[in-house]
Amino acid sequence: MMTHFRYFFSYLQERFPFINMGLFAILFGVVFSVTNYENQTIQIFDWMSVIGILAVISFFFRLRIYDEIKDFKLDALNHPNRVLQSGKISLKTLILISLIISISEIFWSYQKGTSALIAWGIAFFYAFLMRYEFFIGSFLKKYLPLYAFLHLLIMPLIIFWIWVAHIGFLMNLKLVLLMFFSLISGFAFEIARKIHAPDAESPTIDSYSKTLGYHLSIYTTLFICIITAIIQNLFLYQIKAHWWTYCIISFLLIWIIFQYISVLKKPHESLLRNNEKSVSILMLVSYLLLILELNN
Repeated sequence: MMTHFRYFFSYLQERFPFINMGLFAILFGVVFSVTNYENQTIQIFDWMSVIGILAVISFFFRLRIYDEIKDFKLDALNHPNRVLQSGKISLKTLILISLIISISEIFWSYQKGTSALIAWGIAFFYAFLMRYEFFIGSFLKKYLPLYAFLHLLIMPLIIFWIWVAHIGFLMNLKLVLLMFFSLISGFAFEIARKIHAPDAESPTIDSYSKTLGYHLSIYTTLFICIITAIIQNLFLYQIKAHWWTYCIISFLLIWIIFQYISVLKKPHESLLRNNEKSVSILMLVSYLLLILELNN
């Protein structure tokens, strides 16, 4: 067991990198900032907030472990050299670590009150359904976009959990926009990361470029990125943001459009991976701009 723990950081670097943890921390920061704005009071970012960030990271880490459990055999075939598949760390070790850090989710939610516990329970139950692919996995795998959409619905539920923990069951337009933005931007990234050049496709790995076709998958990604930018601008308008924030979002969107246009006629795997990063940058910068504007 102790030998396996030594490879835990290697596993994180490969499958749950620190940059992802940073994004989840930023996600927490966005909801924290929005609820601060709504309350018209200053909530202090204290040690309990740090536990809240750990709780959110823990939730996403458990989702990663669920995927590892579901896809272990297929990944052993397609990625035999990964830390987990090569036996350097075991699923039992990862599950144990996930169980230990999951305590932070329950503790933080309990400290935030009954409403937070209920919101966490809703997200937890939905994640449990995801673990078993809603008990219709064989059907869902035939329809990759539907499969992805149902799994991405966890994003609005996590945001709702963080929101309720800070402000209770207060539903308003900002919450709806924030939840919708997390869903749509996540969908854009999900499609972008599963578009491959024809010569890089694998017969045993699903992709949107196979399911939708290479060109349609790119057009779909661009369309969703445009919707993402529109939602972001609507939120910025709600909080009376500075003009330059709109310019940054517009610039990033135009940059992404031109990048994808360049690979429409000449597919290139390395460029597609760069485009995937561009889509993630759009999502990251959008969240950072919200935090900046809300705390200005």
